[in-house]
Amino acid sequence: MSNKIVRKLAALTSILSALVFLGMQFVPASIPKASATTGPHMAEVINPQVGAILDRSCQDCHSSRTTWPWYSRVAPMSWIVSKHVREGREVLNFSDWAHQPDLADEPMLICDAVSDGSMPLRDYTLIHRKAKLSKRDVELICGWAAASSPMTPAAGQ
Repeated sequence: MSNKIVRKLAALTSILSALVFLGMQFVPASIPKASATTGPHMAEVINPQVGAILDRSCQDCHSSRTTWPWYSRVAPMSWIVSKHVREGREVLNFSDWAHQPDLADEPMLICDAVSDGSMPLRDYTLIHRKAKLSKRDVELICGWAAASSPMTPAAGQ
C-alpha cells in the first residue's frame, strides 16, 4: 500500500473512532440513586476505628455516600463505575446498616472479603490509593468482625 492510502485509512479510522466515542456519550449510564437518607457514616454506627476504615475504603460502592469522580460521567467508564456501585450496594449497603434487623453474618463476610483481597476491588485501589487496605486495617476489621459474631464468646461478654 502506498503512504497516501495508509494516511487516508488512518485519518478515516481516527474520525470514525472519534464519532463512536462521541456517540457513546449519548448512552447514559444507569447511575444508582441514593436512598432518601444517606445514613450515618460507619464510624458513627460501629467501632469508630473500623468504621473510619470502611468509610475510607468501601463507602463509594457500598453506600449512598458515593463520591462520583469526573470520569464517572464519561462513557464507557461511566457504565463500568455505575455497574460497580449498583452491584456493591446490592450486596452490602452501609447506608442501610443502622436500619437492618439482622446483620449477624455481615461482619464476617466483610472480613472474608478484605482478607482474601477481593475487596476493595483492585481497579478501584489503582485510582483511589487511600482506599487500599493495610495489613493492620484488615486485622482491625477481622478483629471487629470476630467480636461482633454471635458465634464467638467475646460477643456475648
